[in-house]
Amino acid sequence: MPHLVNPPPSSSLPLIDLSPFLSPKPDPDARRNTARKLHSACLDYGFFYCTGLDSVVSPDDMRHALDVARAFFNTPDDDKLKLRIKPGDGARGYQRIGENVTQYKKDWHEGWDAYKPLPPSLEDPSKLLHGPNQWPAEPASFRPVLERWVDKMHTVGHALMEATAMALGIDVDGDAKGDESGEWARMKSWVADPFWVMRCIGYPPLPPDAEGVSCGAHKDYGNFTLLHADSTPGALQVFLPSPSGPDSTSTGERGTWIDANPVEGAFVVNVGEMVEVYSAGLYKATLHRVVHKSETYRVSIPFFFEPTLEALIEPLPSAVRLRRELLGPDSAATSVKPVIYGDFLRSKVSNNFALEDKE
Repeated sequence: MPHLVNPPPSSSLPLIDLSPFLSPKPDPDARRNTARKLHSACLDYGFFYCTGLDSVVSPDDMRHALDVARAFFNTPDDDKLKLRIKPGDGARGYQRIGENVTQYKKDWHEGWDAYKPLPPSLEDPSKLLHGPNQWPAEPASFRPVLERWVDKMHTVGHALMEATAMALGIDVDGDAKGDESGEWARMKSWVADPFWVMRCIGYPPLPPDAEGVSCGAHKDYGNFTLLHADSTPGALQVFLPSPSGPDSTSTGERGTWIDANPVEGAFVVNVGEMVEVYSAGLYKATLHRVVHKSETYRVSIPFFFEPTLEALIEPLPSAVRLRRELLGPDSAATSVKPVIYGDFLRSKVSNNFALEDKE
């Protein structure tokens, strides 16, 4: 389906101040202003810089998270390989360079992945996504620092959900009568006990003669991705579709790859395919990739704030109405189908890794 608006006027991502949705004393006007800006960012880009996070995530928190991730990648290979992803679970643990796969091509990075733990009664290492997380022993601070990080990302994720509901025209500040269709209650139920994925990724520089990329072009599966990365510029790239753009995707779509360089104190946030579903196709999950050619070793920590695995995600009535307002009364999101998030996730994760040829 074509994009719904003209190409964005700027080659840099917009900044969204989320503090009105994190403040203990919210300002209604500030919340509405943030929601309007978020709507434009999601409509035109699917990506934005998220600022105003200091009340939840301090500069020390940001530094410590990157420090422990970098320290882990500096540990001996033999120690990291003890945490290697197991064939049954197929997702939790460490991957060497080339074991992560995007569009059936090997990526030039190493990584360590954790997922929301399952109740002990459901753990089964022989089943996809049912194994335990494999936490490294060193550095000793790795687990406590990143478990606190998970809690903080939940706070930011819930604030983003509320802002998104307002962006779609849903009443989140009124009483229950103001949400006559129960849309905000439904959105909250999707993330009442959210699933999550956290990755620590280490990117060595691409070899000079490399034809590939550090992480291939892809869209994220779920709700919101909150990316915290070190200060390395010129690595993350976002694809902005435009019929006259100089670049093209593997499917032939024209557009421009722009750099999403780090902004101090901000996360890079992008919408995933579940947002595309419940926004009735208005807010697009956007292609992005990593091409890391500088001489430094880049570290990033993407956190995926997701619906519960059992959640049935479907277009929201307010989003359908908004779509018709923008595209005309005959517009219908016929290509957007409901999906159970857990089924969708498992279908994607099963193709993420190429482990069988590694010993």
